[in-house]
Amino acid sequence: MKKKLILLSICFAMLGVACNSSKEEVASFDFNNTCWFDGYEFFVGGSDTVATNVFNFAGGTLHEGGSTFSLRQVALDTFVIQPTTGTTWVAVGVEGDTVVREPFGNLSMLVCHRPNDPECDTLWQYDPGNLSPMQAYEQLLLQKRINSITGTYYDAKKKLTYQFFDTFLVRTNDKGVADTQSFHFFYSFDMPSHILQLSNADQFWYELTPKGMDLYDIKYWKQEEDFTRESLIAQLERQQ
Repeated sequence: MKKKLILLSICFAMLGVACNSSKEEVASFDFNNTCWFDGYEFFVGGSDTVATNVFNFAGGTLHEGGSTFSLRQVALDTFVIQPTTGTTWVAVGVEGDTVVREPFGNLSMLVCHRPNDPECDTLWQYDPGNLSPMQAYEQLLLQKRINSITGTYYDAKKKLTYQFFDTFLVRTNDKGVADTQSFHFFYSFDMPSHILQLSNADQFWYELTPKGMDLYDIKYWKQEEDFTRESLIAQLERQQ
């Protein structure tokens, strides 16, 4: 784990300048030690030690590191994705993609522009505050999971209403009797999974669907220290 922490804490130490600028002109944005989140992985940015118009990014997940990519500046706030020196692949987008830095509140986001592909990657800058980049990333990852399930759902078969908010689940029957449980996500390979563990010891696997959410039984495998998804137990419809 110590090795992973060292790998995931890689930051680069030089200030970059724009590729077509004069020697006196400083680049519009300093990527040095900035933190970025693409919804799954995190990256820490910095300037290349050789090329003044290249910015390197390194990071990964809570489970492993080694994810890298570089941005080569081609115009003000416009870049092209390329592999980091010594690598042959990129962790974000596709080599040759154009990336534009755009405002994101008081911070920035990096938007990949690929013709006819709305699923291109976007990275959001975040401020880790007093935390390490990886600790702040874990909080972002958990909040993203919570936000994805927050809402009210209805189980028409069992006539139960499910309400997820913050880290609580309230289940209310058709007579208005409510049961409130706190929940947390089971960690699989160091990452929060699709398994919810309730304070009353109930456990289930959830999958978001176009209509709402499906719930499944789970089976724990002691040797693997992990769960597998089993039979479907409920189909929930999201309420407006």
